[in-house]
Amino acid sequence: MNDDSDKYKQGNGQDLPGIHFLDDTETCEIVALDEDSDFHSFLQTGLSGLKLVPIKYRSCEGKLLSPDAGDFSKWLKCNHSEVNLAIDRGDGTLVLRSSDFWMPLVFLASDIALPIYLNLVSNYIYDRMKGALRNEKARVHLEAIFHDEKEGISKKFRYEGDVEGLQKVIKKIDLNRFLDK
Repeated sequence: MNDDSDKYKQGNGQDLPGIHFLDDTETCEIVALDEDSDFHSFLQTGLSGLKLVPIKYRSCEGKLLSPDAGDFSKWLKCNHSEVNLAIDRGDGTLVLRSSDFWMPLVFLASDIALPIYLNLVSNYIYDRMKGALRNEKARVHLEAIFHDEKEGISKKFRYEGDVEGLQKVIKKIDLNRFLDK
């Protein structure tokens, strides 16, 4: 990503207007997905809320939940018990040694909009950062798959960057207008 126009793109490669506040170390995108049978199976179950999903990570064997999956699920149960939560345990949990927030891949049911999920993540990170050292600069890695009802397609939201950048994305992007495209 070399210039501002590449930092935030819609799945078809079109620039999104007004998204030039992320620096070169941050990535934020929403892309249309080809067929994702696991996500479509989740939607057909009629479940509501969120589903935490394991992923294939580099050369690790099997599918693993991300490092923050357990803490995030506990935090959700304690602070937002009204949100239904399903967890696919996979073959284990990935262990990474850093202060980064590695959020699990999340499937969003039709009752949880992307902005609601992003605010849940923001609140979780805020609570976790209360115990962080002052100069510690954590990065956030998150992905969510959701169904765009208007376009009738599944999309993936992906963000990698620092905590401040995520806050900017949440505050400055009119996600409702974006999802209406």
